Amino acid sequence: MKRYSWFILVLFYGLATTIQSQTVRPTAWLRADSAVLSAQSWGDVSGNGLYAVPSSGFMPSEFSRMNFNKCFEISGAETFSLQLGINDSRQSDVIVVYETYDTADENALWQVQLDTTKRIGQTTQRILNDNGQIIYDTANRLMSVINYLSQSWREPEVCAPSLTLCSADSLQLHGKIAEALYFDHRISDTAVIQWISYLAVKYGVTLAQTDYLDSRRNVIWDYINYPGFCTSIAGLGRDDSVGLCQKQTYFADNQIVVGINQLAQTNEGNVSAIDDGDFILFGMDGVLSSVSEIYTQSGETYEVIGRSMVQVTGNARTYNTFVLLDTTAVQDSIAPVLLIDRSGTGEFPAGETEQMQSSGLDSLGHYRYHNIHWDTDQSGRDFFCFAVASPDTMGTPKASAMTGVGNGTTPVDMSNDGRKDAPWHVSTIHYRISPNPNHGDFTVEIGYPEAQDVSVTVHDADGRLLLTMGGRGQRSYRFEGTVGTAGQYLIDIVSPSERKTLKMVVN
Repeated sequence: MKRYSWFILVLFYGLATTIQSQTVRPTAWLRADSAVLSAQSWGDVSGNGLYAVPSSGFMPSEFSRMNFNKCFEISGAETFSLQLGINDSRQSDVIVVYETYDTADENALWQVQLDTTKRIGQTTQRILNDNGQIIYDTANRLMSVINYLSQSWREPEVCAPSLTLCSADSLQLHGKIAEALYFDHRISDTAVIQWISYLAVKYGVTLAQTDYLDSRRNVIWDYINYPGFCTSIAGLGRDDSVGLCQKQTYFADNQIVVGINQLAQTNEGNVSAIDDGDFILFGMDGVLSSVSEIYTQSGETYEVIGRSMVQVTGNARTYNTFVLLDTTAVQDSIAPVLLIDRSGTGEFPAGETEQMQSSGLDSLGHYRYHNIHWDTDQSGRDFFCFAVASPDTMGTPKASAMTGVGNGTTPVDMSNDGRKDAPWHVSTIHYRISPNPNHGDFTVEIGYPEAQDVSVTVHDADGRLLLTMGGRGQRSYRFEGTVGTAGQYLIDIVSPSERKTLKMVVN
């Protein structure tokens, strides 16, 4: 077997694909939430009658969860085998949804045995074929992952191949598996996006740098026109062509939960009605704990985080939804206000920005915001963020930052060398990166209760040191920096009080 082409796509924390009615369905399609599930096998919902047989002879009796949906927890001992039947295909496309328990140990995903000597397959770090292997990653990610791999070869293999899940190259899976799709032919690029869009909405995996498509090829998330809101993407919606009915989802690294009517323990436990073709998708423009800007309305000043866009499809504007914010994202005793920009611009203009107060805390430690209807003007989108405002000792409205480190203050006119005291005093430590995301130019502002030295370093995603800044003997600092390449960066702030690492996104 001479493999001449391969294609791999790995997508993290919110990824999916839907099927169009004209698109050929998978040769085999295994879903943990499938109704075709017996004690001895994992049923195939493709309609081809292929069943996966567990190595133990019995299916796991207990389900785990991935974004409120069923999945199987695999301890490294269980595998699943499917006999795919005789064919002369020159192509194999596989999509699998999984999680692993650690970053270091390579785990198996799947393997197709073409005959006694030839095989193709994939682990969490390598592509396998009879010509050798291709390393595509050096570590696992502790989050839900959707992995798509396409391989082809020159000569047809007339054989009866078998597919094994959770086993490859003498390795096994230690983690969770929720869904697997096998195609014995190359599927179109559009079909790939449809399938991964479905899976992204369902399992809360973020698709980067692509629109989301439903089974009718409708764009349900517009990346092309709004590329800045793809740091975290999650969604609600129903698509009967693929059996999708997602009524609640995690968002922003699990710090936010959004859903219809009332949170339930499981997605299927949420009994709310939702119609086929209706979607609500959410996308954030940065990392929740470090996205910060100043907003003023009716003479009151706020510092806000979590600027997000909401895109609505079909009649989803009629649904009564909720937003839950984890209290660990807000180190403040005051519940933040939910601000909703109805203008569709993302600029939160006066007169078109609604303020919604939290209705209190739930038993899981979330601030609750209920009875929200998105896109009431039918423009197709809204924007929202969280904000806190509280008076200072002089009675002037000041912002309370939600950066995960405590209360903050509004920015003041500080010198650019980062060493001039500001004419204000904070009772706790305050950090802010602005803007975030940005286009390479940024400002780091720091405030301490007492004067102290500070060191600030900027590293890229590969750990390379790019910038070093510092100051001595002040309570407040302001540093300006520039990086030249789009990507994610880590900013380390070190002082005698503590060390803090913030994330920054450059578009």
